[in-house]
Amino acid sequence: MTAVRSEVRPPVENARLRARRRADLLAAARALFLAHGVDAVTVEQIADHAAVTRRTVYRYFPSRDHLALAIEAEILERWAGLAEQAAQALAGDGAQRLAGYLGRVEALVDGAAEEIGFTRVFDATALGVREDCAEAAAYAAAIRRLQAPLVGILRTGAADGSLAVPEPVELTAATIANGYLALAQRVHGRGEAITGEQGVVARDMLTAYAALIRRGLRP
Repeated sequence: MTAVRSEVRPPVENARLRARRRADLLAAARALFLAHGVDAVTVEQIADHAAVTRRTVYRYFPSRDHLALAIEAEILERWAGLAEQAAQALAGDGAQRLAGYLGRVEALVDGAAEEIGFTRVFDATALGVREDCAEAAAYAAAIRRLQAPLVGILRTGAADGSLAVPEPVELTAATIANGYLALAQRVHGRGEAITGEQGVVARDMLTAYAALIRRGLRP
């Protein structure tokens, strides 16, 4: 009797399968979170949407909140890459670089409305995630990477005298970045309502905010 030999997949194929499965889970969770909010979605719903079992979900992520954190980290990583590209293309003194950077960020935000929407849903959730987990570490690293180009521009402006930057520079950069994101969330989440309620074009608020930042940092 001839023994049937089981096929052993190469490790690289297993890695690709795991990466694809993980991406499918993140895509399923992201769609549900955007539609219903993180708190209203269960692991079972995510599993059904991804056509897998709950056990498979837990094999990749300890909880629903870890999934949400992983999605947010991926979004911030993508934005960080775009921010780095934008900063590298700039020239001039610090003030000129800041103006150019804010203009590029404004354009990038317009192209990321869905991702802005997810960050809005994410920020409205109290996550029960340990700070020492892999997802939390990736999230913290992504935030620092995202803010690094702005920190560099502010340092350049402080050094050449074209900007008056309060110390610590990292705090100023974090304040600008968080304020801009919060406003972008409102503009892209409640834009029409804001226009009707306040009698202003909501999208113009992002341009006005960038102008306030530039003026506020003048020497």
